[in-house]
Amino acid sequence: MRVVVFPAYRENPFLGMLLGAVERAGAEIVDTRTLDELEAALAERPAETVLHVHWTNPIAQSTNNPVVAARNAGRFRRAVRRAKERGARVVWTVHNVLPHGAKHARVERGVHRFLAEAADRIHVMHPDTAALAAPHYRLPAERIRHIPHPSYVGAVPPAVDRAAARARLGIGEDALAVLFLGQMRAYKGVLELIHAAGDAAEDRELVLLLAGNATPDEAAAIDAALAAHPRLTAVRHLAFVDDAELPGWFAAADVVALPYRDILNSGSVLLAATYGVPVLLPDAPHLAREHASRAWVTRFEGAEGLRRALEQARVDDEAARAAALADAAAWTADDASAALGELLGELEPR
Repeated sequence: MRVVVFPAYRENPFLGMLLGAVERAGAEIVDTRTLDELEAALAERPAETVLHVHWTNPIAQSTNNPVVAARNAGRFRRAVRRAKERGARVVWTVHNVLPHGAKHARVERGVHRFLAEAADRIHVMHPDTAALAAPHYRLPAERIRHIPHPSYVGAVPPAVDRAAARARLGIGEDALAVLFLGQMRAYKGVLELIHAAGDAAEDRELVLLLAGNATPDEAAAIDAALAAHPRLTAVRHLAFVDDAELPGWFAAADVVALPYRDILNSGSVLLAATYGVPVLLPDAPHLAREHASRAWVTRFEGAEGLRRALEQARVDDEAARAAALADAAAWTADDASAALGELLGELEPR
């Protein structure tokens, strides 16, 4: 089998994790990141090809011009239709209901509706995906396959010593270290976290760890928010975090805070579990159902709920750490990749 991956963001370990078993089974993997590369890849041996679509951002969100966005969407639809007419099959992994902060929402909804119609199999990581997407497009139930997001066990560097990691960042033994790791986008609620942590720091020793890319505007907003809370200690690393640096950040943390808005799936939850770090997560209904049985996940509602969760979080909660590690070991990249292999096995050549 020949699998064309679009877009192949290999800096995201999720793709390698999901494709591992397929690659080991001998499939030819073709990475594409642009529409030009996708069109060229689909023109070659389409009858042997499965197109595996992930994020749709490069189609319509790569331009500020709505006319160009619509034109790109048309190119994408034509390329996929031509390939299907010549025998290609299509798998779509639904990462988001719609891209976060979509600049061309109407065009983007059209792309998603097209994929829902064109995909031979639709891979969802959350069982409520179809219901959450329903206001925008319909996912046919008979083509949906549920493969949960795996942990990162075996895909990221191993854990490192907690005491050494905290000493390197200047974190005291009794301080609660709260980690926010990833791109500092508005929908992730980083500013809300700063304000909640600042309020919680009035009553306890708290260190906020901010690690991940930020635009100049995002960095300025973060600095302004931190300045409003002089009692809050913060460690800022507003740049890309390499995989080799992950163990140090997670080893230093007592809890990972994910005050996201409008999320469907979060690999960050599973990454935290991989390193045995408890998580604070919004109490959205679909997240509550998914994580209800996880003793290492604390759900909160709104800004006040986040502040209370930070006030009540425990330093070095060994029981929560053990539960997180157990859940991470229960569904790994090998498990998810094997399930994807079974899904691809359903797509017999035409």
